[in-house]
Amino acid sequence: MRMRTSLTRLGAATATVITTAAAAAALAAPALAAPAAGPETMLNGLLAGSRTEAPAQAAPDAFYDSPADLAGTRPGDVLRARPTTIDFAGLDLPVHATTVLYRSTDTHGDPIAVSGTVIAPDMPWTRPGPRPLVVIAPGTQGQGDQCAPSRRMPGGGSVDNLAQAGVFLVQGYAVAVTDYEGLGTPGIHTYMNRLSQAHTVLDMGRAAKNLHDPEIPADAPVGLWGYSQGGGAVASAAEQVDAYAPDLGVRGAFAGAPPANLAVTTSRVDGSRLAGAIGYAINGLEADYPQIVPSVDAQLNDRGRAMLRDVATQCTSATEEEFGGAHSTQFTVSGQPIESLLGSEPIESVVAAQTIGAIRPGVPVFVVTGDGDDIVPARTVRTMVDGWCSLGGTVTFRDYPTPDIAPLVNHVAAMPIAAPEALTWMNDRLDGVPDAGDCAS
Repeated sequence: MRMRTSLTRLGAATATVITTAAAAAALAAPALAAPAAGPETMLNGLLAGSRTEAPAQAAPDAFYDSPADLAGTRPGDVLRARPTTIDFAGLDLPVHATTVLYRSTDTHGDPIAVSGTVIAPDMPWTRPGPRPLVVIAPGTQGQGDQCAPSRRMPGGGSVDNLAQAGVFLVQGYAVAVTDYEGLGTPGIHTYMNRLSQAHTVLDMGRAAKNLHDPEIPADAPVGLWGYSQGGGAVASAAEQVDAYAPDLGVRGAFAGAPPANLAVTTSRVDGSRLAGAIGYAINGLEADYPQIVPSVDAQLNDRGRAMLRDVATQCTSATEEEFGGAHSTQFTVSGQPIESLLGSEPIESVVAAQTIGAIRPGVPVFVVTGDGDDIVPARTVRTMVDGWCSLGGTVTFRDYPTPDIAPLVNHVAAMPIAAPEALTWMNDRLDGVPDAGDCAS
């Protein structure tokens, strides 16, 4: 009885966070450093993670260090695991959680160690078929290791990911949340790098199954779920399922506001509250494509170079505070916006390689955008969907006429609108219900 009551409380707290914007504020507000001042303050947690204070730096923790030799390991192998306790707003929940270090693959096909969290209900699964597993791809958290969901959720941080996990846990599903490459673990977080994100999402699902937890069966049907950065990661993962993880058992993917065109998204972000995320993207590209470093360095002034150094160790709240509203013209030698830098070779080709929409997704995908999105332009999402449909993909697309509310809130506005239908759609996929999509409509 206690288990059912606890999960009901969890569902009431977290499902509402996903389906209504106001409840996001209710969960996040108690941890705010300052009183909520309007919709931007209340809802930005859905985009950029918890509004709780994050440590300035990650505490030393050898658990996150990569083994010296990954030879002989396979994608999804569990390299390290330890039990952890997740703080769901003080609720005593019938779940158990594990922090994992798992093997994945970087942009160029080399093995890497990635961290994440696996959470499973303690009650038996009584519905037909094996218990499903949902892999959550987080939205923008920052670039410092201290921002990783696996480091923050035990203390009640990373509220956006706790809320999304709760929505699936209340249904009896297991959940796995990746930290992505370099977020939590040594090295630079390769923010928005298409293949790296796809691999780490898919291998998070493999790692959850490789824990051999009795509540996560090897044949568990898998769903992928993400919004914003997470939407891009899921969209890319859907494109890579057939080639990279045909064995995982992915049944469907939800991709909300996916940044499918990095160049256009960067131009939109310029001058916004999230302007510092341009630095995340450049740092991530330089990490995977060192050949662009001299060109980037030559076009940035001292302030631009300092910006790259600063954001590499920050979470989103600190980046917003320091660089929110900044225009990239302040960071370039020429005084031209950052898009001019991204439009020159060899950088232009590297940015173009991050575009999503040219590979047919291997599973049905539910895609969401809002025409008032002030971070990820709706037209880029439409272009991605058109590309997938032309390739024969199974796509359900919702393009909402979202209102102009406030900066960044406009970016997340489509999420609470879409959530009821998206959750029903995902449940149907995990139940094995066929999906025809609506490409032809």
